[in-house]
Amino acid sequence: MLYLLVRAHPPASAAAAEGRCEVMCESIAVGSLAGRDAMVVYLSPLEADIDAAWNARSGGHYQVLAVHDFLPDELLRQHRDSLPYCLHIGWGARDGRLAVRRDGGLVRVSAAALAWVSADVEAVRLVVEPFQLESRSRLWEGAGLYAHAEVEAKALACTEPERRRHAQRAIVRLPGTVAAPPGINQLALYDLESAHWHFVPLSLAQQILSQQED
Repeated sequence: MLYLLVRAHPPASAAAAEGRCEVMCESIAVGSLAGRDAMVVYLSPLEADIDAAWNARSGGHYQVLAVHDFLPDELLRQHRDSLPYCLHIGWGARDGRLAVRRDGGLVRVSAAALAWVSADVEAVRLVVEPFQLESRSRLWEGAGLYAHAEVEAKALACTEPERRRHAQRAIVRLPGTVAAPPGINQLALYDLESAHWHFVPLSLAQQILSQQED
């Protein structure tokens, strides 16, 4: 199952009156989709909750929602025949500290993809390829977290309030932050079991991701 983050539109807006909500998006920086806004999707609801907890510090009230419960009407109107999305992989870091952008958000490392939309289908199909799941496993193992599958199962078994408490703990346990420019040199992952952040050299992460795509 995939997850995303949504928040209500301002109360006085027409979108709010119609009951619509706003989804967390990311501007794609590189590749053929560069410059397009893509909705951020997560394999782990805990990772989505961590992003929500961080954004709450600056007044962003996001909540975690399963992808199948969300109708991306506004994005479909914007992009028409396609729907860009980014699969969250981890967070950018530099020398053991998480990178923060000028707008206050954490730097995300994600894989961009495009879902094609047609009037002939009733649902938009978001695809997670087997190589992406394998990449995720190898990244966690690269951080020394070999029991990641069991830990992710534990996160899935948590109630929503429990996940939020774990996410708040993750924010408290941040080893520090650094401004995004200059560049990142690590991929940060949060381990629920140890309640600690772990870091993978960016060069290793890039090697793992490129190998799995070949």
